Amino acid sequence: MGTIEIEMDRGLFTPDVIARTAHRYTADYFVEVSAAGGSIVVRLTPKGPSVDTEHLAQRFCNDALDDRLRAAVAEQTTELHTALVRAALGEAQPRDASA
Repeated sequence: MGTIEIEMDRGLFTPDVIARTAHRYTADYFVEVSAAGGSIVVRLTPKGPSVDTEHLAQRFCNDALDDRLRAAVAEQTTELHTALVRAALGEAQPRDASA
């Protein structure tokens, strides 16, 4: 099978989200990502004849949606994550032996 082209709306998916999603596919596909107007175009070319390309565009879109939601959750919980890391690092500090 030849190259599969997937066009993603830039209003719904950021370039970072698309890049993260596309990276998941690099084991089995050569990946090309480009911008075209209001879209981001992803081209996936199988690296070999045994690579499963059935429903590839649908799988990619599902993965992109997953990455978009993960990015939104990460953005919304940044302050909490920072506080938890600070608390963990504070606990990891060596305590004064004289106390």
